[in-house]
Amino acid sequence: MIADRRTRLLGIDLCRGVAAYAVVLVHSGDETWGVPISDVAIQFRLMFYFAVPFFLATAFYFLTRKPTIDLSPKFWRSRVQRIVIPYVIWSVIYLIVRSLFFLVADKPDRLSGLFQDPLALVFFGSASFQLYFLPLLLAGTSLLVVVKYLSEHKVGLLALVVLISISIAINGIIDATGNGFQLGEGIAFSSILQWVPKGVTYAISRVMLVELAWIIRCLPYALGALILHHLLNRLEVFQNRSKRLTFLFIGLFLITATIGKVWLPHSLQDVLVAYFLLIAGILGSNSLKDNKFVASLGACSFGIYLIHPIPMNFVKGLIVKVFPTLSQQVSIASMLTFSVSGFLLSWLFVSFLNRNKMIAKYIFGS
Repeated sequence: MIADRRTRLLGIDLCRGVAAYAVVLVHSGDETWGVPISDVAIQFRLMFYFAVPFFLATAFYFLTRKPTIDLSPKFWRSRVQRIVIPYVIWSVIYLIVRSLFFLVADKPDRLSGLFQDPLALVFFGSASFQLYFLPLLLAGTSLLVVVKYLSEHKVGLLALVVLISISIAINGIIDATGNGFQLGEGIAFSSILQWVPKGVTYAISRVMLVELAWIIRCLPYALGALILHHLLNRLEVFQNRSKRLTFLFIGLFLITATIGKVWLPHSLQDVLVAYFLLIAGILGSNSLKDNKFVASLGACSFGIYLIHPIPMNFVKGLIVKVFPTLSQQVSIASMLTFSVSGFLLSWLFVSFLNRNKMIAKYIFGS
């Protein structure tokens, strides 16, 4: 999701924009809104859960793009600038915004609840639901040590396929047993954590287990990046980057995102849908040369991801005054209305903020 502008491909920029919109749509109506939600709306929303897997795949694609993977102090300083600093700033912003909202709405219980779990605020992005991606990506970046080892020892394609298959299976088992990261509670490996005594040991174990769960979750995407580079560099069919091949992968992405859950394990579906979209973006870049619209979309996608709850709640408040029925039930129509308007307003805000290089550097990691 965060990549050097010099290495951007416009096809990937377009896919970033699509994924950023998917995030906005997923957050434009769910069971926590306190109103009925139709089964059709739930199934529709599930088709847009590809965003975080795609952002992980894209991040590892760019992190492993160079022949020699750089793990120097300079690299880790850049990770701090691109991930940690925006994470801290946006956590503070959302704490302030939500505190003001609960004060104005006279909801003292919700206000006090914001600060009941400082561990989650610091490490798990609980200031706002979407912020967890940043510490997730930071944890996953540690896998570059493994990727560097595999790359330097010339591990073959077949071995990489075996490794990614094992990592996907492990993720599937973790999810099936309820030991994956639980965003609301800020825990992972609950079956282990329940045996840890409360206190300092519990807090340390909680953080370590979440970090472990995140690293395991990122492993298929790190290995997938190595496999993708193998394919792009060695197979002539990928080097030609034909439009037919682009449309093939767009089709594979759409099929996997929409009906893949019927016949694929969730952990496998996530990886496939992410890399089908990423490959489509890479192959389609030749058709999008000098497209300023797409370039802006890609440059703003990370900012849209971070800022979208604020503009979306703002436009929601305006829209329901004109169309009050949209607030009475979560439907496909309501999700599309709130998500499209929220996405466009977020894009406008981020585009404006990106004009100031100092602001963009610290709040978007640009």
